[in-house]
Amino acid sequence: MKSRPRKTTTSLLAAGLCLYGCSSMQSRIVPTASDEERAAAIRTLAEAIKAAPDAEQSASADIDWTIATLPWDRFTLPVIAPSGRHAAVQLGPPPPRSTIFGDTPGTAPDTVIELHSLDPQAAQRTTPRRAAEDGLLLSRFADDQSVLVEAPRGEAGRWIGRVEFATGAVEWIVEDSSINAFPALGPRGALAWSRRDRSDDRFHLVVRSGGRTRIIDDGTGDWLFPQFTAPGQLRAWRITDGGLHLVQLDLASRDPLLTQIDVLLVPTGATRALAWQLATTNPAPPVSTADVAFHHPLQRRMAIWSPGASTNMAFLAPGSIAAAAVGDGTWLVATDRRLLRQRRDQGGGIHLRDSMAIPVATTSPQWTHLLLVPDGNRLLVRAINVGD
Repeated sequence: MKSRPRKTTTSLLAAGLCLYGCSSMQSRIVPTASDEERAAAIRTLAEAIKAAPDAEQSASADIDWTIATLPWDRFTLPVIAPSGRHAAVQLGPPPPRSTIFGDTPGTAPDTVIELHSLDPQAAQRTTPRRAAEDGLLLSRFADDQSVLVEAPRGEAGRWIGRVEFATGAVEWIVEDSSINAFPALGPRGALAWSRRDRSDDRFHLVVRSGGRTRIIDDGTGDWLFPQFTAPGQLRAWRITDGGLHLVQLDLASRDPLLTQIDVLLVPTGATRALAWQLATTNPAPPVSTADVAFHHPLQRRMAIWSPGASTNMAFLAPGSIAAAAVGDGTWLVATDRRLLRQRRDQGGGIHLRDSMAIPVATTSPQWTHLLLVPDGNRLLVRAINVGD
């Protein structure tokens, strides 16, 4: 396909990791409804939402409720802890994009990380906590105790740290003169990131796990945005000869490069800016999975990639911009006009909302997903339990 990738709503949602803020967040009690009240609410929901034109004739018993409001500059998504109980936002004017993408060392002197508590069942207003240091960039991964950040420090390098949700304290876990960027958390404390020396224009991958540090580098590619997927597997984006590839590696191998499975997404003209745009559009899943969801730049919809499977690529609803897995194999799929629950092998789905909502999977049995709903210069955070 010769058409050039164009900017979509996805790039507007995640084209930078900078939020500007509010000083508080509201949450409310969710009353326990009787069966009769729940049934009435479901009937009202069904009457209010028209079916999507291509949707299967199915009914949804899913109800969602607003739990918080987060600031939003229409440029950046917050990072949500796996449990769904914490959110991190980045405030202040963003640094130059060349700094964000790792093209130049740069600094981010005006950014602030703010930490919010989320509780879909508590009737209390919480005051956000501020990270102990300024000048940080919000990365895309968190566990239930902390969120990963990056600190561009100019000639002193770019460091990687963890900010505790409870205290705002910063712990530096990678601090040297290299440009260390795009970190990802894995099982049992594993960490992966992209690193390059300032004299080199290519990033390679570094994986730290079990007290061992490994470097993954083929000598030619620009390796970006690693993410742990299925147990023992690592996904990354690689730019080679102008083409953008999505690559899966087996970390159990002595030489992971010999195990790589890749798919070419853009044949020419790929840049770090494009890779960053695609890699940050979809919130990271709370647990490692075999399937990988990403926005396909040429198909202009969400794709599900299952490396090694006989049918390894499936496409979700046309115009979809984000997707989150459900335990039964379905996906919550966001377009710019609706939210669907869809199977990867079916063209239709269950129509859940008549407006855009970015789904974020959690590990909570009470609220399996959070929904981020754009509302002007803020994001409404809603909880939903779709079960299996």
